[in-house]
Amino acid sequence: MNLWHKILFSTLIATILIALCCVIAFVVPSTDSIKCENIHLVVSDYDDFKFISDADVRLQLQNSGVYPVGKVQSEIDLTEIEESLLKLNMIKSVKCYFSNNGDVNVSVTQRVPIFRVIDGGASYYIDNERKRMSTSIKFSAYVPIVTGNVNFEFATTNLYDFIVYLQSESRWRSAFTQIYVYPDNKIELVPRVGDFIVKMGSLDRYEAKLKKLDKFLKVLPKYHSWDKYSVINLEFRDQVVCR
Repeated sequence: MNLWHKILFSTLIATILIALCCVIAFVVPSTDSIKCENIHLVVSDYDDFKFISDADVRLQLQNSGVYPVGKVQSEIDLTEIEESLLKLNMIKSVKCYFSNNGDVNVSVTQRVPIFRVIDGGASYYIDNERKRMSTSIKFSAYVPIVTGNVNFEFATTNLYDFIVYLQSESRWRSAFTQIYVYPDNKIELVPRVGDFIVKMGSLDRYEAKLKKLDKFLKVLPKYHSWDKYSVINLEFRDQVVCR
């Protein structure tokens, strides 16, 4: 290839590249021209926990001054939107991204309550990360209720482990509606069925205590009616004491 052919070939390639750039610039709109028309919200586990709604998200973004609807894409900071929504106590994590048409998609993961504490005038949840979680005036989670003298450290350690164990066992998952805590951290269980209470005492050996209770409840109907006893005491090793 002589010099003129090389020059002609290089000029042709350059012309093609310039043309392609012009086409791309024409086809792909600038972020200054793509306007957000709406927010699309997806909330995980919404069927189980309805703590966060579309209205909550919009109101939070409006109050924070980062509501994206009506703005062009170059004016929208997705990180600011995520940081704003994370200030809502019920939200664990947020992921935002743009649709091809410029709308903003918001994917929210809610915090998961394990049980609810009602202690004097205080009422709050403990979530699955052992953290305190505010209650909601719009939705109450169907979880065990803990009352009495509830020390926060006890609630997030021994008591938390005990309740998680109850929920992991099909035999006990829905057996108790309430747990009462005494100042010395001994507990009583209020069953869903029956007019008796179960005195667990301290939470040491709770698996063995529940096995005793399971055996006792299986044989009880053979000898007495369910209303025979008002208290079933599991505190003593290898014994079930009733009155």
